[in-house]
Amino acid sequence: MPFVDTVAGLFAKAQGFLTALGLIVTLFFTWRQQRRLVRVEQQQTYQRLELASNEVFRFTAANAETLIAYQAQQPDPSINFERSLAQNMVADNHIYQTLNLFEMAARLRKEAFFQDEIFASWVIWYYELLQSWYFRNKWPQIALNYTREMRLVFNEPVRKFDPRADEAQRMQEFYAHVARVLDCPDVLKALA
Repeated sequence: MPFVDTVAGLFAKAQGFLTALGLIVTLFFTWRQQRRLVRVEQQQTYQRLELASNEVFRFTAANAETLIAYQAQQPDPSINFERSLAQNMVADNHIYQTLNLFEMAARLRKEAFFQDEIFASWVIWYYELLQSWYFRNKWPQIALNYTREMRLVFNEPVRKFDPRADEAQRMQEFYAHVARVLDCPDVLKALA
């Protein structure tokens, strides 16, 4: 019976090997399917973020006449902004929508749902917001409403903003600052 026992042992080992192989193959295909699902989810998330940015663009376009004075580097002395409550509300709304969008982009990048290269392409919008005198005046009042990442991005540049500084140098410094505080070297590549 040693022959039968040897064959039975080999058969049991082969069965165990096939079971293990089947498990490995199943795990491999499950892993691949999960990766596909994550990529699809990332694409959908990015598309939703792009649609949200389109809404901000629409708001900006619809309120362009009001927002132009608020987006300048310096306030127009011929306009009494303290008495322009409705216009201030439009400018505030624009800032809040923009910051909420930035906050989502930074969070998605941090969670690896947003590629660094794509995030870096958004930094120009961060910089454009920094250019606004109204935003710089408003930021200290609203900064605590936003995430640590947003405060890291804007606190120092708002505090140090000099409208007389060289534009290219200011932009370079801002991009370097964002790259450093968010640990995203791709931000610097966006300037190249």
